Amino acid sequence: MSVRDDPLIQICKQPVQGTGTVVSYSRAEGLYTVKSASGLFPARRAASCLLEPEVGDRIWYCGDLTEGLYATAVLVRGGGEHRRIFLPPGSSIEAEQGSLTLRADTLHLAATELAIQADEAVLSARKLTGAGQEAVWSFSRIKVISELLESFADRLIQFARWSQRIVDGLDQVRSRQIDHRAEQTMQLSAQNFITDASNLVKIDGDQIHLG
Repeated sequence: MSVRDDPLIQICKQPVQGTGTVVSYSRAEGLYTVKSASGLFPARRAASCLLEPEVGDRIWYCGDLTEGLYATAVLVRGGGEHRRIFLPPGSSIEAEQGSLTLRADTLHLAATELAIQADEAVLSARKLTGAGQEAVWSFSRIKVISELLESFADRLIQFARWSQRIVDGLDQVRSRQIDHRAEQTMQLSAQNFITDASNLVKIDGDQIHLG
């Protein structure tokens, strides 16, 4: 009798399936210890089992004793509220047609690098808070519509080839020192123009015209 014809080998190659309870897990080896009516045996998580089994979970397993057994589904969560969907590296979730919706009371996105690409993006939030060390924006056009816009910065630096600002009401600047410089012409025009200084007013030029 050859080894291939050994009845014990043929029995081990027969597919088996059933239910069991996870009693331990070795993350280093990727092996679960499952307890069933037939005893204890090791099993690996099947690629189709997206919900990662935990200790105490009731699972469905299948396979054979030669190639090994696999946990294919979590039937009943044994304890705790932790739910972890496990995807192998390089995985993607796609909806080729229609739309894809992610809905939760609280949604967290955590990544070393996050990239969002779309032809159009719409963000609607009652309150938006952002925190970081550096932000870089590159747009051909930006339009901001707001009832109140507040900006706080230790230093504010702006560069523009052309700038225009229209204020319908009061335009007020308070500073310890103000320095305005123009390479060619500076024009100040008003129906009433008032200049007041408590110490010194100085006007210097090659020609000074008043009136």
